[in-house]
Amino acid sequence: MAVLGGGRKPNPAALTYVSEGSEIEGNLKAGGSARIDGKIKGSVVVEGDLEVGSNAHIEGEQVKANNIIVHGQINAQVIASGKLHITKSARVEGDVRAMSLDVEAGAVFVGRSQTGEPRALPQSTKAGNS
Repeated sequence: MAVLGGGRKPNPAALTYVSEGSEIEGNLKAGGSARIDGKIKGSVVVEGDLEVGSNAHIEGEQVKANNIIVHGQINAQVIASGKLHITKSARVEGDVRAMSLDVEAGAVFVGRSQTGEPRALPQSTKAGNS
């Protein structure tokens, strides 16, 4: 009997789909991209891009992916290594961190945001310090 997955490496082009009406209690980790239209109570970590549908609801510690588009509801810390786009139908409650953040008019965002690369503060130069 073969083991599911057979020890193969994840396919980055693979799509993980959680359909409307589906509910997951626990963490979801996907090797490719993902679209969520159901409900997840737990963290979501996606190596590729993530789209959260308008009827989706994610509640957990963290939602993390490359690029993230949110049409539904997220109650978690959101981390996008690329772009985070919050559409007018979305509600995001939690702190977000992304290289670029786009919040459409009408969207609800409650939390703090950090965008761009974290940079060290410039060193102050004092006269006479040679």
